[in-house]
Amino acid sequence: MKLNEEYWHRILNLYGKNYNKNIRLLKEFLKSNRGYIFEKPIDETVIILCSGGMDSTILIDLVINNWNSKVIIIYFKRDAKNEEWEEKAVDYFFEFYRARYPNNIVDLLKLKVQIPLRINKEYLDRNRQKILGLPMRNSTMWNNTVAQAVYLSGKYKTTIRTILIGSVKDDRDNPESGPLSLLSQTINTCICTAIWNWQVYSPLLDDSFKKGGFSKIDLIKYAQENDIPIEKTRSCFEKTETPCGKCLACENRIKAFSEYKNSLLTD
Repeated sequence: MKLNEEYWHRILNLYGKNYNKNIRLLKEFLKSNRGYIFEKPIDETVIILCSGGMDSTILIDLVINNWNSKVIIIYFKRDAKNEEWEEKAVDYFFEFYRARYPNNIVDLLKLKVQIPLRINKEYLDRNRQKILGLPMRNSTMWNNTVAQAVYLSGKYKTTIRTILIGSVKDDRDNPESGPLSLLSQTINTCICTAIWNWQVYSPLLDDSFKKGGFSKIDLIKYAQENDIPIEKTRSCFEKTETPCGKCLACENRIKAFSEYKNSLLTD
C-alpha cells in the first residue's frame, strides 16, 4: 500500500521526538565505554567517503589543513543514475588534492557495490523515499567502509580507526546522515568488531574546525578563500552532464549559493 508524504512526515517527526535526548544518551554511552566521544585524528590515516559533492570534497581540505591527516578517499559506485558525473568529480579532486598535498593523499579506492540492492525495488514507496531516503543507503556504505578500514590498515601498516562523512549543519535532523545516525554507527561498529576506538563521524557538525560547525554557505566561503574549484563538484541526482536544477540536491545547492551571494551583499 502506498502511503502519502504526510504519513512519512509524521514518522519522521516521531523519530525526532527524543532526538536530542538520544544524542546525549549515545554520547554518554561512548564516554562510559572509552572515555571520549570523538578524538581528532591528528597525523593519523583516515578514510573520507567522497561522493564528488561539495561537502565531502571540501572536508578533505579541512582535514588535511587542520589535522595533517593522511587521507584515503573512498567512492562507492552504487549504480546510481548520476554515477558517471560523480566519478568524474571524484577523479578530478583526487588529482587536485594529490597535487596540493602530495604527502597527505594516500589513495583513491572505488568500490562497486549496488546500494541498495535493486531486487524488489519496484515495490518501494516513492513517498517514503522522498522523505526518508533509500533504505539503509548510508549505513550500508559505512559498514562496507569499516571492513575496508581493517583491510587497508594491514596494507598501509597503520591503524585506521576514523571514517569521516561530509554531513553539515543542514543535515542535523537527517535520519540517514545526522549526528544520531553517526553516533549509532560508531557504537554499532565498536560492538560488532569488539574494538572500541572506532569513530564514524562528521567534524563539520561540531566545533572541530569552526565554532558552531559548517553550513553549506560556510563551505562555499571556505572554498572561495582557499581556491578550491567547487564548480567541479557534482550534486545533481540526474544522469545528464548538465545539472537538472530541479532535484533536491540541485535545489539545496542553488539555495546555498544564493544565500552566500546575499551574505556578501549584506557584509
